Amino acid sequence: MANQVIFSGAPSQACNLPALLKGGAVMAMIGAIHVCASTSFPFQWHVLLAQAGAVLIGVSLPFVKTAFTRIVIDTARISWTQGILHRRVSILELSRIQHITSIQPWWQRLFGTGTLILMTDDLAHPVRRLPAIRDADHLHKLLDEAIAARRERLNPANTFDPDAPGYTQARSV
Repeated sequence: MANQVIFSGAPSQACNLPALLKGGAVMAMIGAIHVCASTSFPFQWHVLLAQAGAVLIGVSLPFVKTAFTRIVIDTARISWTQGILHRRVSILELSRIQHITSIQPWWQRLFGTGTLILMTDDLAHPVRRLPAIRDADHLHKLLDEAIAARRERLNPANTFDPDAPGYTQARSV
């Protein structure tokens, strides 16, 4: 049976709103410092532009990182592809997921997104995040169903019907 794709896409750029707001606050502080210092020192445009450029680079990095992230969820696994120059692919089998939590901060709700937190039995990555996923509650339900179906396929119930898949023969001691 072929794996069916449940979700394929990138996180929403809405997850970068805090970085944008922080960058705006830093730019306002830099501007205020330059205006206040201009009474004592000559206004230094090149310093202001260098500082503004550094802030813009710092703010744009999360946007670029999000743009180069791809998440594919099928009925067997979740795979993340991340990176601009250096590509990294991570795969998580659905059978390793123990618990899913859906979080929707107010600012993500404005954009119709949410974050899924996956608790796994993987020692290297016990917690995985799917940030700023559109319609996170619906994906949470689909993922729960896929995990339950996957576990059922991997661990079929014991049956005593010899024609049934997963037949186990009862033995007395």
